[in-house]
Amino acid sequence: MNNQLAILISDYQASVGVAVAMMQRSGIPLPATNVDWVVNDIPQHGELEGGVRYFKHGYGCAVRLPTGTVDFDFGAHGEIDGFDVWRLADFAGDKLLAYGFADEDALKKCFEAEVAAGALTYCGYILYYLADAT
Repeated sequence: MNNQLAILISDYQASVGVAVAMMQRSGIPLPATNVDWVVNDIPQHGELEGGVRYFKHGYGCAVRLPTGTVDFDFGAHGEIDGFDVWRLADFAGDKLLAYGFADEDALKKCFEAEVAAGALTYCGYILYYLADAT
């Protein structure tokens, strides 16, 4: 696995973990499936502990953490460790170069190379997972 991509994925997943923990502490239960997330009755827009804003969408949520916004989808079985190249680029934002990628196209090429090498596994709907984590 490309080390720069591995660091970006790790940082993204850590931020998702922070967001999900904050959601739970704020009374939002984790779904057992992504469909359970769709049909839950929490407001589409809301506020978590500390005034942190969230936006519920489709199978996921965008949470405006103090460190930046993280947008994620729940997996088919409620997993929170999935990602795609768009979410990674959005998460990195203006720090993409600091992660070692000249631009979003460079990130995409690296991502695609890791998929081809078998380091990333496609779930069949949007999300990818680390191959050894599946």
